[in-house]
Amino acid sequence: MATKSKNNKAIIFAGILILICAAIMTGVASDLYYQIYYEYRASMDSSQKTQVTEADAPENTWPSYDGGAEDNLKSFAQFMYVGSYVMYWQLQEKLQQRTVLPSEVFFSDKIREQAKTDEDLETQLADFDVEFQSWYNGFSSLVEQYQIEYRIVDQESSEAETNSLENLEQYESAVENAPFFLKMTFDEEGSVSIDEMQNQDGIILSAGDIRRMTKARILNWIGNTELSPTLLQTPKQVTVYIYSENQDCYYTGVQWQPEEQAFETAYGDRGSWYLESYIIPLFLLALAAFLIPPFKRLRRENRLIGKIPFEAAVAAVVLVITAQEGVISFAVRIVQSENSWYAMYLLVCLGFHFAAYSVWFAAVIALLQVLDVGVVPYLKERSLLYQNGDRILAWLKSKIKKLVKELQTVDLTDSSDRWLLLVILVNFVILAVLCSLWVGGIFWIFLYSAVLFLIFRRYLNRIKENYRVLLEEVKEMGEGNLNASADGDLGIFSAAGEELEKVKEGFSAAVEEELKSRNMKTELITNVSHDLKTPLTAIITYVNLLKEEGTTEEERKSYIEILDRKSLRLKKLIEDLFEISKAASGNIQIRRQQVDLAEMVKQAVLEQEDRLAEAQIDCRVSVPENRVLIFLDGEKTYRILENLIVNVSKYALAGTRAWITLRETVDDVEIEVKNTSAQELAEDCSYLTERFVRGDTSRNTEGSGLGLAIVKSFTELQGGSFRIETDGDLFKTIVRLKKETEGWQEKGTEAETGAIVCKGEGNQFG
Repeated sequence: MATKSKNNKAIIFAGILILICAAIMTGVASDLYYQIYYEYRASMDSSQKTQVTEADAPENTWPSYDGGAEDNLKSFAQFMYVGSYVMYWQLQEKLQQRTVLPSEVFFSDKIREQAKTDEDLETQLADFDVEFQSWYNGFSSLVEQYQIEYRIVDQESSEAETNSLENLEQYESAVENAPFFLKMTFDEEGSVSIDEMQNQDGIILSAGDIRRMTKARILNWIGNTELSPTLLQTPKQVTVYIYSENQDCYYTGVQWQPEEQAFETAYGDRGSWYLESYIIPLFLLALAAFLIPPFKRLRRENRLIGKIPFEAAVAAVVLVITAQEGVISFAVRIVQSENSWYAMYLLVCLGFHFAAYSVWFAAVIALLQVLDVGVVPYLKERSLLYQNGDRILAWLKSKIKKLVKELQTVDLTDSSDRWLLLVILVNFVILAVLCSLWVGGIFWIFLYSAVLFLIFRRYLNRIKENYRVLLEEVKEMGEGNLNASADGDLGIFSAAGEELEKVKEGFSAAVEEELKSRNMKTELITNVSHDLKTPLTAIITYVNLLKEEGTTEEERKSYIEILDRKSLRLKKLIEDLFEISKAASGNIQIRRQQVDLAEMVKQAVLEQEDRLAEAQIDCRVSVPENRVLIFLDGEKTYRILENLIVNVSKYALAGTRAWITLRETVDDVEIEVKNTSAQELAEDCSYLTERFVRGDTSRNTEGSGLGLAIVKSFTELQGGSFRIETDGDLFKTIVRLKKETEGWQEKGTEAETGAIVCKGEGNQFG
């Protein structure tokens, strides 16, 4: 209990000692305040007599006029580039002959329509209108003050807006000695180019110097940083003329001496004396902790001090030594303000010095414990690095291995890797420069880090927003809304958005195809039922007639003849249906052999000669005189020719001619069959190669409705193509077959499918 009481007395004694040191240093800081105050104020008063004050300066000034002639000219040209937005707005009001809000000019109808349902966007656009008009007022006062004349001309209507009584186009022919002349053109995409430039320094700028004023910088200049720069639209299809006779038009930046500089001038040796005075109590307190017995006992017995880690004590010592910069910074602000702040200044100085010296005293006592226990035991007990050294080393090794592995995957041929490496190098250079500023560089590093954090945070928020929009679109698609669309630029997800649009198009096409397939299946069942039912009904009817008593022999023969014809038609229909089904399912064999296609065409026409004669069709055949040898499935190819000729006999106009032509090229052969249609051809012929489709929509003529469907299937199975063309009443079918002569083997239906081209009108089928 006695030991605890002694320790408490030592703490109280230490507090009193620290308070005395803090009070003394507060007195020194007070003396520093008064010593500087009058000299600083005197220097500021004298500078106001010889310099323009900030209050006398215009509300807006040309930016960054403390460089050379070229830098000043670039800044001035960029300022006038932003000013062209003001000119464009004025021109639009003149063209539309009404009051126009800036947001109506520089943001699309789509964005403003979206703002009606988005309160944040609506507020941002309203703020933009206010800030833009405020900037317009400042710009107008500046161009008037510095004698800047401008003229903006609409390229389509030749309407112009200007602040000058002169026609500035006249200066184009007399700009050789002009102090300043600039002609800029905005094309239909909003890209700017410099057509003409003259200035007293003979400097020629490129359009790239002006284009450095990005949309983000323009919004920042105007005072709006909430809106996305990608939404801002640039002036389009206008020409801008800017002229000034003022010799100093781009040297007009008003410069003021920073008050901090005036303070530093007045600070002089007195500030150095304060810094030296600040260090003296630190030395005395450390000496007291080392020599005075109560403090020795305190460092050996106080448990709280015994828990302070070695690294924390070292950090506290360094922090206290450098913390006096905070008092200097505070003094700057206090001295620049009124004398009524003096009481606060004293209180803050007293509190700062007491806190700094208390932390210093506790840290020194904690470090002096090394004298009591020895260096190695002290580090084992108090050093976090020593205690966790193995784990820290293991962690570092794992991270280094991972880093080396990552570096090995860097591909400098990849543009993204090169861009990232460039950013890292620039960041390294900036940090190296800031670190060279010694203690003051810590502040700039902190500021740089904060700015970097804000930039990356904004970029990350933009990525998150783009991802949210994309995810919302995917969610809507998942709920069945294939018309969902992501508005605006998706940034790095743009490629994914484009692919998603393709997926939606594919889904829509698939749904449409499925609906079409269902309709076709329904129609197919109807047609099959009708075509099977017709001959089957006739067969049943005539069988019943044969069963009746009293049927004569002549009637019996007639009924049997009809039954034979109807049963053959039914058989033909079933065979055709079986073949087209096998072709569609891929369960069919193509057996290729060398055939003479010219001879096969002649034979097919000859065998259908009676049918053509009955239909009163004069068929003309044109084939090469030489043999046309080609590897084909003879049976399937003959069926193709037969169906095409039968189709002519059914649907060609009686008393007309039909032409069958065989042409041979280097790579393929072409069979063309054309005739004059007996019926008017419909506008769309895409359905003609579907199954169970006939030119006779009433379905009273003979035929299965599978003729051209079989032609199409058998042609494509052999690697060829089939198409239909029409011209008025002229109906033409074209079969193209490849002249492959090697590598053929017996195989299934895995053949290359040819394209089907359908032009004009059609209503013919067999």
